[in-house]
Amino acid sequence: MLCQIQNKFGGSVQKRSGVNAIRYRLRNKDGMINLVNAVNGNIRNSVRLTQYFKICRILDVKVIHPIELTKDNAWFMGFFDADGTINISNQNDRPQLFVSISNKNYWDVKMLKDFFGGNIYFDSSGYGGFKWSIVNEVDHTKWYEYNKLSCSRSNKGKRNFLIKDFYDLYNRKAYKQDPELKLLNKAWEEFKLTWNR
Repeated sequence: MLCQIQNKFGGSVQKRSGVNAIRYRLRNKDGMINLVNAVNGNIRNSVRLTQYFKICRILDVKVIHPIELTKDNAWFMGFFDADGTINISNQNDRPQLFVSISNKNYWDVKMLKDFFGGNIYFDSSGYGGFKWSIVNEVDHTKWYEYNKLSCSRSNKGKRNFLIKDFYDLYNRKAYKQDPELKLLNKAWEEFKLTWNR
């Protein structure tokens, strides 16, 4: 994902020493102005918007206030790439698929609920914050269809394309260890390998 940004705006991508992280740096003023203009009108996170105003003042770029969101806007997927999770856990001997995005500010995740359904709850783990989550097939299908229009650019986005496969197998109870479902069990095991790859 960072290499795609680098290819478009310049800069460097390097592994950070001592931690499991990669850093993108852009020092060229023209590149910074191009990058700032490319995201102008799409910064919504409360903390980042304040930072964005400061950067625009330094670079002498006129700020466009956040444009109205529609499902055609890739902002939701960018938010997912930054702060989202898609995973499967076992609940009552059944696999449960969930998509979630966490943020310290309630209003930053409320937009997701308005467009894709789901719930928001306060997550007291870590430093605390709000978590939007979808856990049913109807909401996951909306998310899957959105992902086809505005694809995730991160590695976790690969799982978005497996949502349809998950429900195809889930609805046929492929996860149940049953001798009569041997072929479906094998398909489920293959699906899990793909999911975790």
